[in-house]
Amino acid sequence: MRAYTNEKLIARRAKTGKYASWGGLAVLGVGMVLSFRANPANTTNYQITLMGSFACLIAGFILANVGSHNMRRFGRSPRPDERLAKELKGFDDRYVLYAFTLPAAYVFVGPSGVYTFALREQGGKVNNTGNRWSQKGGALRFLAAFSGDGIGNPTSDAIDDAAKVQKFLDTHLPEAGIEVQPLALFTNPNVDLQLNNPAIPVVQSKGLKALLRQRSKDYRIDAAMLTQIEAAVTAPAA
Repeated sequence: MRAYTNEKLIARRAKTGKYASWGGLAVLGVGMVLSFRANPANTTNYQITLMGSFACLIAGFILANVGSHNMRRFGRSPRPDERLAKELKGFDDRYVLYAFTLPAAYVFVGPSGVYTFALREQGGKVNNTGNRWSQKGGALRFLAAFSGDGIGNPTSDAIDDAAKVQKFLDTHLPEAGIEVQPLALFTNPNVDLQLNNPAIPVVQSKGLKALLRQRSKDYRIDAAMLTQIEAAVTAPAA
C-alpha cells in the first residue's frame, strides 16, 4: 500500500494549532488579570473591565480549543493519517491512501473501489440508528463538541466527503463511472459501538482490512483505471 500525504497542509495546520494554543492561553491570562483588576467602587470602569474580562475568556477559550484540535490532528505523531496508513499496511501497491490531497481528508483507492473515511477517535459508548448518532459523556461531551472534537455525524461527514470526491472524479474522469463509497471508521480500541441498521458501513480499525479485503474480491476497478485515477491527482488540495 502506498500513501500520498499533503505535508504542506499538515505543517501549516500544525503551526496554526501551536500559535492558536499559545494565543488562547495569553488571551485567557489577560482576561484573568482584568477580572482581578475590576473595581466595583468605580461603576463605569467596573462594567468595562468586567466585559473585557468576559470577552477575553470567551475568545481565549475558543482559540485554545482550536489550537488543541489542530495539534491533536496535525501536530503530534502518530497523526490520524499515520495511524490509518499503519492500519492499512499489508495491501499491495495497487492500493493508495490519499491524505489531504483530494477534496476529502482520507480517500482510499484500490481494486475494490474508492472509499472516503470519516475518522473518529472517540472512545466510550457510541450509539447509532440509521444516520443518527449519539455519545455518552455528559458535560465533557459538550466541551468536546464545542472544541470540534465531538462525535458529530460520521454518516453525514462520510457521505459529504464521498460527494466531493465523486464530483472530482466525474470532472477529471467523466467516462469512468466510478461510485465513491462512504465509510465511518472508529480508530479508538476502547470505543463501544452500538449499531442499529447504519446508513453506511461502520467499522473499527481492527475490522477495516477484513472489510476491504472482502470487497476486493469483486475487483470493480481495473489496473488501467487505477492508473488514470492516480494521474488525475496532480496537486495537493489547498
